[in-house]
Amino acid sequence: MSDERPPGHEPETGGVPVHPQPEDRLGSERSLVRATWVVVAVLVAWLLFGFVREPAASGAERSIVAVLACCFAVPLLVTRGWRRTLPALDRTPRRATVTGRVHFAVDPDSDSDVPAFDLIEARVDIDGVQVGTTIADIVAAESLARFAVGSVWDVYAFEDPAELNNDHRTRVILTEAHEDVVRTGYDLGTYVLHQRPGPGSDLLLRRFADDRHARKAAAS
Repeated sequence: MSDERPPGHEPETGGVPVHPQPEDRLGSERSLVRATWVVVAVLVAWLLFGFVREPAASGAERSIVAVLACCFAVPLLVTRGWRRTLPALDRTPRRATVTGRVHFAVDPDSDSDVPAFDLIEARVDIDGVQVGTTIADIVAAESLARFAVGSVWDVYAFEDPAELNNDHRTRVILTEAHEDVVRTGYDLGTYVLHQRPGPGSDLLLRRFADDRHARKAAAS
């Protein structure tokens, strides 16, 4: 019997979808970024070569190639914040108590393919002060029921909570203790990333400003 599945369908085990792991999601994203930059470079090279070749490329040809290059480059530029070093993260586990949710709906008349999602609001003790904050992990619907009001979760806070704050909500990140929680992306305020659902945090695998110092301290 054939094991082929329609495109876009996840393999299942006992009726439970098998989601990609954090390392796989991050690796897939980086491979896609590299491939896209190669396409942009090829298009730009063709555009430049079109000015010196004989016969020279027509205005229509150059316009089409320029538009294609922009179509590939713009998404990379919009999401470049995720590929740069993120602000320093204090990896001291803190206890966050859920206080509610904020729902973000999508305009049904828009062309956006981003689904509606919820962000979890919580209160965290930071240096003896109870701070209202938002969990940056965008929790998938299948894990959302676990984040009932009053439930407690381990989180990391940024050393400067306001550095990425552009919506008057500071952000915290679920720690490795909650690798079973399925995420569909992350909302850091300044940067928002939507991706395929999967358990574990590929956000914690990204570069933070204090990672180099932490590695040196661990090695000494």
